[in-house]
Amino acid sequence: MKKLFFLVLVLVLASCAQQHCSHGVPVKMRNLNGLDGCGWVLELTDGSRLEPINLNTYNLNLVEGKKIYVTYEDFPGASICMVGKIVKITSVCE
Repeated sequence: MKKLFFLVLVLVLASCAQQHCSHGVPVKMRNLNGLDGCGWVLELTDGSRLEPINLNTYNLNLVEGKKIYVTYEDFPGASICMVGKIVKITSVCE
């Protein structure tokens, strides 16, 4: 009985995590540390880039080319890097 309860609990939690990412957009992580004022950016499937202001608040393993899903909102401001739109990440799923 305990095994069945644990299995159901794991399935419920996994399905909630999938629903949480259902509105996320696919991106690839790009390391632009070699460019002045740049760091990690997110590349959309159309090749445009997002410059997240809060990527370090998420427990992510930063790996070049890693595919993740994010939701975000526009953030007013400018950056030194100037390779993409400034955004605030609202959720991340790996």
